[in-house]
Amino acid sequence: MLVFTDQTSLRKHLKTTDKQSIGFVPTMGALHEGHLSLIRASKVENSVTVCSIFVNPTQFNNASDLANYPNRTDEDKLHLEKVGCDILYLPHSMADVYANEEPFSIDLGDLTSVMEGKHRPGHFEGVIRVVKLLFEIVRPNSAYFGLKDYQQFCIIRAMAKEVFPEISIVGCETVREDNGLAMSSRNLLLTEQQKSTAVILYESMVKAKTRLLTTDIARIEREAYLELSKVAEPEYFELRNADTLHPVSDVLNEKVRAFVVAKIGNVRLIDNMALNY
Repeated sequence: MLVFTDQTSLRKHLKTTDKQSIGFVPTMGALHEGHLSLIRASKVENSVTVCSIFVNPTQFNNASDLANYPNRTDEDKLHLEKVGCDILYLPHSMADVYANEEPFSIDLGDLTSVMEGKHRPGHFEGVIRVVKLLFEIVRPNSAYFGLKDYQQFCIIRAMAKEVFPEISIVGCETVREDNGLAMSSRNLLLTEQQKSTAVILYESMVKAKTRLLTTDIARIEREAYLELSKVAEPEYFELRNADTLHPVSDVLNEKVRAFVVAKIGNVRLIDNMALNY
């Protein structure tokens, strides 16, 4: 695996792969099986797979969240080598990523204003900024994102459609522990007891799935929130149209997805699940 710490040398190397398809997996490190599944998906479909590890300050609206984000670079490199990643972009500084940034804005409507957009003001603006820059640096044919951050996936897909129509945005299913807990870098911050408690996020969505056709949407959301409140600090539990992220009005004719965010201790966890498709 080749490792580049500056975008100039990375760009120079990637020019030698012009006739090969490039798959790209942007990450913030602390890699787990979910990330590695994205690398594997890219390797199946591309000649060259590039992974980036960069904890992007502009997408954190909470300074302590940024400070506490896990850093396991040495372990991450070993994981990437084992799954056959070809290139790692490990920028030596924020300045290297943002070096060629030009003013940019895009209106993606409700996609950025609901759920995470409402609870984490400025978060998606930071995500869009850094993903746009990384796309400009790597210029991939395809980019791979986990569906655990489903709203983020929808936003990146919409941004790419407008700005990078040549890049295919691929969503890969959430990888879960045996008990259903979604794999996440933030799980490293949980105690074993907290990990057991955190399974309630998954269980709340499974229960919603079983009740979707027999129970009012508002009641499902309200009762799930109350159930989560018994052992966690929920921020929201919402059922949304999977395509538009609008509230659901017709469960028989819409693709419905459940979205849940809750704090276990001081760790904020996010998850989602398709309920009827």
